[in-house]
Amino acid sequence: MEDNSLNNYNREKDNEPNLIINLNEEYKIKIEKGNQFYKSIFKDVYTAALNNVEGIVDQANQQNDYDNFNNIIAFTGERGKGKSSSMISFRNALINHHLEINSEFFSNKKEIVRKKFATIDIVDPSLFRGGESLFEIILAQMFNKFQVDIKCENSKVSDDDRRALIKQFQEVFENLQIINSDRTDLYKKESIEALSKLATSSTLRNCFKDLVSIYLQKFERQKDYLVIAIDDFDLNTSGAYEMLENIRQFLIQPNIILLIACKVEQLRVVVLNHFYREFELLLKYESTEITELDLINKSEKYLEKLIPNEKRLILPNPKMF
Repeated sequence: MEDNSLNNYNREKDNEPNLIINLNEEYKIKIEKGNQFYKSIFKDVYTAALNNVEGIVDQANQQNDYDNFNNIIAFTGERGKGKSSSMISFRNALINHHLEINSEFFSNKKEIVRKKFATIDIVDPSLFRGGESLFEIILAQMFNKFQVDIKCENSKVSDDDRRALIKQFQEVFENLQIINSDRTDLYKKESIEALSKLATSSTLRNCFKDLVSIYLQKFERQKDYLVIAIDDFDLNTSGAYEMLENIRQFLIQPNIILLIACKVEQLRVVVLNHFYREFELLLKYESTEITELDLINKSEKYLEKLIPNEKRLILPNPKMF
């Protein structure tokens, strides 16, 4: 009886999270493999992320309306708590869930195991040079990955598939050009041409959705989802609201899974400041139409709609271990 108790105790000890600190590396990204997740201090975060992916896949399978669909998983917490490490570790394991080193972690999620996941380079908004939008950077990274592949002698993309993809990239880019063009130039055109351009620009979201579908099917060899990871989302404070709007307008798609590392409190400030600027005159003249409390509530509703509470994975405090 004592031996059994001792064995159970040892097994429980084996599954306890381990906290290992290497001096001078405490702020470096540490990538964990799937077979390390259950012993990681981020065990609960990885498990919650896995459940959220399952929910996204389930929603996508049901083809829910846009208003009811959300494909964002946010790794949140203070700087230095491991947001980037846990997000990148989970992303790497997800896209390679078929490998033995990761497979045990995903084994109970049969719907996920049946799916294939592609990705692009990790997006780091803090490195934006100015002027580029989040959507443009993602589009450019997709095209760069495609371009590098087709230039290789052993590329498996057929000529027909290459032409189809290039055509779809061009269509998305032309729509993007129209949206970013000077509106006065648009109204100088003939009325029918101008209306046609306006109609075309309004379809950018659907056009990008088609691009991702073709990209996954023809370039990524019949994969189901494009996983996009955005690191240090809140560090680019000057462009954070525009990035949130890019996500809301274009990236809430059933064939995309968005992973973001951010501090939600910082995003809350960014959104609130945007609404303060938008309603500055009404506040200045103490209009009864809107109050500061209204703006705070408006900011909260905006963030809750875009990043629901259940999609915010709060990183543990290392002091607890």
